[in-house]
Amino acid sequence: MFLFFLLLLSPVALAAQTESATKDLRTKEQRLYDIQLRRAQWSVDRARLEMDEKQSDYEETKALYQKNIRTLEELNQDQRNYKTAEFEYHQAENALERERLSFLRKATHISVMEAKKYRTQEGYREIQITLKNNSNLNQAIALTQKTSEEARGLLEVQNIRVSIKDNQNTLIAEPYETIVPSLKLYDEEKLTFRLLEDAEEAVVVLAMLSSEAEETHRIVLRKESLQDIPTINSVQFSQEGELNSSVRYDLILERLAEDEKTFRLAVVNLPAQIDFKFLDQATNASLTQVKFSEESTRQQLELEIEIPEKLNRAFVDQTIEFYVFITDQEGFKQIGDLNRKYGSKSKPLEAINTVKGNKERFELVPRGQGELETIIANRYQEVKIGEEVTVRVELLNPGTLEVEGVHLVLTPPLGWTYSATPDTIPKIEPADKEPINITLYPPDDLGVSEYDVRIEAVGFVGNEKIEAQEKDITVRVEARADIVTNALIIGFVIALVIGVAYGSIKASRR
Repeated sequence: MFLFFLLLLSPVALAAQTESATKDLRTKEQRLYDIQLRRAQWSVDRARLEMDEKQSDYEETKALYQKNIRTLEELNQDQRNYKTAEFEYHQAENALERERLSFLRKATHISVMEAKKYRTQEGYREIQITLKNNSNLNQAIALTQKTSEEARGLLEVQNIRVSIKDNQNTLIAEPYETIVPSLKLYDEEKLTFRLLEDAEEAVVVLAMLSSEAEETHRIVLRKESLQDIPTINSVQFSQEGELNSSVRYDLILERLAEDEKTFRLAVVNLPAQIDFKFLDQATNASLTQVKFSEESTRQQLELEIEIPEKLNRAFVDQTIEFYVFITDQEGFKQIGDLNRKYGSKSKPLEAINTVKGNKERFELVPRGQGELETIIANRYQEVKIGEEVTVRVELLNPGTLEVEGVHLVLTPPLGWTYSATPDTIPKIEPADKEPINITLYPPDDLGVSEYDVRIEAVGFVGNEKIEAQEKDITVRVEARADIVTNALIIGFVIALVIGVAYGSIKASRR
């Protein structure tokens, strides 16, 4: 019956559609949505007619059963047919509602309006994503046949789950997922994530409760800096170095921006005795300025510190705090003004903080070294029994720190004594030499032999004991000669020579 009714109406409906098509200003997509909705509505109407027909049959069979005209089996069959038709009717209604919601979902759209990457003052890399509810209000009104205000409420999106991944579907930012509770039509929401690894591109993943599928937006992160001047960081910000040596610090400079600019490098609060220079890691060239552009956003340099050998003793073994600045011309001029104001004095942190630019704090501990060396020109001497031994020892400080309280420690043979002049040298400066004269006194009953004397120098640098390498001198002791016997031998030799000479002259005269 329903199909016959539709056939009767079809010429009229076709004529009406043909007439309306000439005046229909909707888009092709909107007209397609309308056709699909009407098909769903027809399914509902058809199911309703079928349900009403089955209900009528059931009511009629029920009345006849009460009069014992129809059997219980027939009543139960008609009841089952009615319930099945009722279920199919509700299924058609649900399908119609799902169709409407699916069309409305297609009118709902979340756009990624902006994605920028920057570096915070603390040195973290962060990205900021701007989402906007760009749903199609006109499409929603046409689909739902509701007012503009009602359609706006339907286009509000709730519980949007947002995460940041890379091209391999790995989460690269924290929080790993954040939820936007609600986003009304044309409203925007800014979300901030901290990058776990540096990236030029990212995938913004959106998941909504109204949709089982995730939306992915592959984007190139726009570089931006919270301030125009690059950031500066160092891993090796605290180091030690020996006097008369060099120390290098790593410098990581980064500026996330799309324009090209040049910046100056400067050092504040490093003692004037200590020289420095900035070096390019790749070329080892000395730099005073660095340039950043869209292609060159990160540079790695080295700060080389030259610690002089004659550094002021007040800085040795002390922590020197200084600052490395990257700044523009205005900030560089401010640093020059501070240098003129304070001269060689340390600039207070309050004044340093007024300089425009970014800075990193560094530490340097110059380590000095005190050394001693004993120099003995003659380490072998010969003396007679009963004679004293005199030795000159020169003490050299080949180190970089002054050595104080320097004295000699001797280990003489058993029974020997000694004295040193001077007994103690108050101070020996680096590269200086000081003499000490030693007198050794052998015992009276000393026998003829060779004796070794061990000499060692000891001094102090602060509380640290400095010792020179031990050295030995050898003393050969010989017996005293007999003067009378020696005189008789010499007289005999002279007489013999004279006698031979006289005999030779006499023989030649004959």
